[in-house]
Amino acid sequence: MSAGYVDELHEAFHSDLVYRAEEIPLECSPRPKDLEQTLHGVMKLNGLVIRSLEEIAGRGANAVTYRAGKKFGHEVAKYFQKRDDVEGALHELSDLLRGQYSFEIWKPEDKETFIIEENGETFIYLVFHDCIVRQTLRRNGLDQGGPLCQTLFGYVVGAIEEITGRRAKLEIVHTGPNACLKKLILK
Repeated sequence: MSAGYVDELHEAFHSDLVYRAEEIPLECSPRPKDLEQTLHGVMKLNGLVIRSLEEIAGRGANAVTYRAGKKFGHEVAKYFQKRDDVEGALHELSDLLRGQYSFEIWKPEDKETFIIEENGETFIYLVFHDCIVRQTLRRNGLDQGGPLCQTLFGYVVGAIEEITGRRAKLEIVHTGPNACLKKLILK
């Protein structure tokens, strides 16, 4: 990368991220469809890296990938507006991640609000629909809930902690081929 390009990236991330319509290209080059084969190659490589990490680190692989995801979530969310509203923060995060991870907040039919207080815990359910992690796992024949999922868990937790200033934890409630239900516990 040239120094000029790095400077442009740095300025873009440290500006107010306001773009004028004339600055946004009408077409992308290469087209997203042309990158599909590259994406599949990266997904395969990611699966192999995760499989190797599990072989080397055993159960410690989950901790390593969770920590990496959490650090990345904190880093990215530094550029978000800080807010106390957890639901709003989750909507903003979901909008930002669309195309990589599509999730929405969800509540059981018998609950009145999305934020639930039960047995001394405050939590909110998240349904992850289209997820590049799940697709990568399926492509590589790996189980859900392992180190690659932990990366996503860490990312979401890190971002929510950074945006809201509240500590958080993400747990699996259910995994499936088309969606996963997670429980975001707020502290």
